[in-house]
Amino acid sequence: MVVEITFRRQTEAYIAALLEAFAARGITVENGPVASDGFDRTLFTMLSPTLGEVLPYFEKPSQNQIGEILFKTLALEKTGVGRADSAAHVVERQMLAWGAAPDGFAVRDGSGLSRHDYVSPRTLVHALDAIRLHPDFKLFYDAMPIAGVDGTIRNRMKGTPAQGNVHGKTGTLDKARSLSGYVTTADGRMLIISALCNNYVTPTRRVDRVTDALGAYLAAMRLSP
Repeated sequence: MVVEITFRRQTEAYIAALLEAFAARGITVENGPVASDGFDRTLFTMLSPTLGEVLPYFEKPSQNQIGEILFKTLALEKTGVGRADSAAHVVERQMLAWGAAPDGFAVRDGSGLSRHDYVSPRTLVHALDAIRLHPDFKLFYDAMPIAGVDGTIRNRMKGTPAQGNVHGKTGTLDKARSLSGYVTTADGRMLIISALCNNYVTPTRRVDRVTDALGAYLAAMRLSP
């Protein structure tokens, strides 16, 4: 038998049910339920970790879900509308402000999994250079995967000058492979690297070998006289 009951004081009914659920799980709430005065009440608040704390969990394992959340959160903060299309407009404006060419990128989502996401290495270099000049660059840099150490490139470039040196973000789709980030030369000069390969017909590990060799070569370079 189903009995339908109308709660005319819905706020109090919700609070009572919530307190009952808390009590069943051993959670005690002081002062008990409160009378409704017709206004919404904040029952509890959850605070997100800071972006600096989130970044390593996003960048090092290449966590696509966090990418999507940050993408839409950015839209909500900047436009008041937390949707992918709003976020795309925000990112597009920022890329242009950083000097990227209008035909150097197309943005569809926050994870890069859409086949309608397009970006050129030159565009990524513009973005990475702008981030390098930002006061919070170290947070971004430290959160990136480190060659031969952790993240998605923990098993790459080991035993070369790039190990522990290259900080780079990978990108992977079917027949698309990339690595972009920073490498420091043997004489202490920071360089920006961006290598993208599309529609290759060789095993992915061979594509990675080319990028890894490039990282090792740059790490061993000396640019000073």
